[in-house]
Amino acid sequence: MAFYDDMAETVTELLTEFGQTITLTRTSGVFDPVIGKDTSSTAADVTTIGIWQTIRGTLIDGTRIRAGDKFIVLDGTEAPRMSDKIEGWSIVEINEINPAGTVLAYRLQVRK
Repeated sequence: MAFYDDMAETVTELLTEFGQTITLTRTSGVFDPVIGKDTSSTAADVTTIGIWQTIRGTLIDGTRIRAGDKFIVLDGTEAPRMSDKIEGWSIVEINEINPAGTVLAYRLQVRK
C-alpha cells in the first residue's frame, strides 16, 4: 500500500500549503445512567489542516443540503467525530476518502 501512503502524504502537503489550520472542538461527558444525562463534560481542541468549500447552489435541496451549509476537506491524520464542532459549525455528514484501506482525507458537510 506504499502508493496510497504516498498519496496521503501528498494530500497533507497540499492542504498544508493551500489550506489552513482548522480546530475541532471535541466535547466528552460522563453519563449518569440514574438521571439519564451527562453530569460533567470537558472540551478539548484537536488541530488539523483543511480547506473550506462553498456548496454550489445546484446541490442545495433544502433537506440534505441547506442554504448556508459548507464542505470542509481535512487531511487524514485526525478522524473527525459527528459530535465535534468547528468554529461554531456542527458536522452534518462525514465522508472518508479511503481507497484500499488508507485514509487520504475527510470531506465534511457542516451547518451553523
